[in-house]
Amino acid sequence: MTVSQPVLDRRTFLARAGVLGLALSAPPGLLSAAHANPTGDAVEALVRWLRPELRSLAAETHDALAAFSLPGDDRFSRRQHLSRPAPGGIATRCGRFLMETIDGYLPVPDRVWVPTLVQSTRVLGDVPAPLPPELRSLGLAEAQRLDRALEIVLTNDETLPASIVTALLLNVTATIQVPAVLWRSGGVAPFAKLSWNEKARVFRDFESPNPKIVVLVRRSGALDGWLVDALDGLITYLAMAMLALSADGHYSEQSQYDRRTKQLQGRPISWDQCGYLANTQVPPDGHPEFLGYYQDRMAVEA
Repeated sequence: MTVSQPVLDRRTFLARAGVLGLALSAPPGLLSAAHANPTGDAVEALVRWLRPELRSLAAETHDALAAFSLPGDDRFSRRQHLSRPAPGGIATRCGRFLMETIDGYLPVPDRVWVPTLVQSTRVLGDVPAPLPPELRSLGLAEAQRLDRALEIVLTNDETLPASIVTALLLNVTATIQVPAVLWRSGGVAPFAKLSWNEKARVFRDFESPNPKIVVLVRRSGALDGWLVDALDGLITYLAMAMLALSADGHYSEQSQYDRRTKQLQGRPISWDQCGYLANTQVPPDGHPEFLGYYQDRMAVEA
């Protein structure tokens, strides 16, 4: 029996996005049951399993971005072959901050990104990428069911978290820039398995006039021109925003700030990184010269 090329392409895309790697940890029989009963409870069970797994994939991807922005003494920094003997972005929980900020404030309307992701993936799967044995061991039928579950997650009535969109874009671009990353061990997200210099290549592509994903999708004609332009605009924005937000997450007090009490729960690591206010936890209310009116003046003559 000959397998159609689109099926093979979808498995390639799932590998590029990091989603196929998730299947290696799926409960036994979950994918095969969904294949045997493609319209019943088995597919719903697969979708329920996939939703939190996508969040975990996004978390791993954004943690890798935090380590890229500020290397430290953590496993993500060591994996990228650039670390420091001091706390870095992982210690300041910057990955979590990135996801919360992107999900809360990045405008990602479903009517734009759902069709963009669903349709453009068929194009991205066309880019040649030999898969490692452990991913090839997942049968094409299982890949079809996983692909269908991903499409259900993307097209359901719930709001699509923007951090999942950014994670998919980072991971797919990582495999386009460095195809060999699919063969590397350690983690699921391809972006998290890149070296520091390779991560820089991803952002160099994002910042270029013609990001590779946009070129491939535009050339294929799979999307209307305005959707391709929207994808191009999102990538241009993310190239700036993800690095700027990373710096904000590192050097602010967010990792120790309790939103309920509006108080710091400990000394922020960023203060030590910057040498700010040694041996104290409470920030000052202001410098004396800025309290009240200068020299007790209440008015100034023109």
